[in-house]
Order: sequence, then structure tokens, then C-alpha cells
Amino acid sequence: MNLLSSPSKMPCASFNIPALQYCPAAKLVAKLYEESKLDVNKLVCSSCYACKGFYMMPNVAQALQNKGKFITTSIRTDNGETFVKEMCNQIRTKYYDKKGNKKKLKSLNTDLFRVHDSGDLFSAKYIDCWIRIVREFPDIKFWFPTREYIRKDQRPHLRRLAELPNAIVKPSALEINEPAPKGRVVAGLDIGTAVYNDPEQALKDGHDICPATKHVHEMGKAKWKALPKKDRAYLASCAGNNCTKCWDKSSKKPQAYLAH
Repeated sequence: MNLLSSPSKMPCASFNIPALQYCPAAKLVAKLYEESKLDVNKLVCSSCYACKGFYMMPNVAQALQNKGKFITTSIRTDNGETFVKEMCNQIRTKYYDKKGNKKKLKSLNTDLFRVHDSGDLFSAKYIDCWIRIVREFPDIKFWFPTREYIRKDQRPHLRRLAELPNAIVKPSALEINEPAPKGRVVAGLDIGTAVYNDPEQALKDGHDICPATKHVHEMGKAKWKALPKKDRAYLASCAGNNCTKCWDKSSKKPQAYLAH
């Protein structure tokens, strides 16, 4: 089973599992909003990109399901050892040559890895699997966006992961136009992220704006759509903006992604 994916906007390899099904915090928040008669559409997860488009293609959806099942079966049968071993083998093959030297590839930054362009750190045992994986590759920075911090019992495990110098664990805001989470709830994690549809408000709230998401706002939708598809794809990518801030553990300002 191929565990690695290559999202077009990312400069590196990634790992994903099904959204929502493996996002217990997101499901919990949505349920609480519904029960409290709050506007669910305000939630970032209500328009999750991983619940539409490419991710819904039958072959992609099945691949995600297979990976999710592989992880849960491994956790249940051998405390995740099969998953950890296979994940490490595939990263090693992708990122290193036969002598163990880091590959220098034109289209792949082998210093970076994105965890969960779809899905989340759904359990303590699963987080522990990633702690073991991250420790195997001290020269790769692993970026983990997460909303699992809202589940109190998950926080100690998230902090253990964030203690690793090459793990960047970023708590994600729940609502659109809500500042990135901070304070005691996310103490011990790295600087957070948010989603805004108003760039001026994002800046006012003290965020840096992701350069890959700002072009459509600056140009306007008509001019943006008039660009060749290839140009739009490049401008909407990390590589197209020479940006790796999401993997910067020393960052002091939260990152805002602009909705479009």
C-alpha cells in the first residue's frame, strides 16, 4: 500500500486519511453547535476541502479508507508497530538514497513533510505512532495541523509530540474569522493557524497571511480566473511563493489562510 501522497500545493510528500471520519474533534464541535442551535456554517470544517473535489473521487476515497483501516488494525493488533515500520520505510525510500543520504530532488523538498492534508490525530495511540516516526527522522520537519486540542484528554499526548524539535504541532481555529487559538488550552503546542475571508481583519488580529492564499483576494476573482490554470496552480502553492512558514517552529505570529 502506498501511504504517501503528493498534494499539488505542497512542496513535499504528505500523509492523509479520511476527513471527518478520522476527525473526532471536528465532529464533536459540529454536534455541539447543532445541539446549541449555533450556525454550523461558521465552522471552518463545514467547508472542508477534503470532503469534496479530488478527495471524493472513488479511487482516492478508497485509498484513504484503506490507510485508515491499516492504521486502526495495526494499533489494535501490535500497538501500531506495523504502521510505524511501513511509514518509516516509505519515507526512507522517498527521501533518502541507498547510502542513507538525503536526496536532492527538483520537485520535492526532502527537508519537509506534511501530516494530514486530510484527517487528524484521532487518538492517543495514533499520536504515539507519529512520535515514534518523527524520532526516526530528525532531519525532516513534520507539520501537524490539528483541532484535537479541544479534547482535553488528547492535550498531554499532543504536547509530547510538540516537544520533539522537528515536530510542528499547530492548533487550528474552529470558526472562520476567529483568531488562531492561544492560551492555556493550547499551552505546549506551536503557534496556531486560522481561516479568514477578510485579509484586513486577519492582519488586525495579528496574523501573517499565507501568501499562497492571498492572490485571488488581491487580484479579484475575475482576473484570477482569467489566468492560465497552470499559473493559478503555481501561485496557490508553497513553492510558487517560496514559503515554508508552516514548518517554522520558531514562528511567533499565527498564520491566517484566506478562504476563497
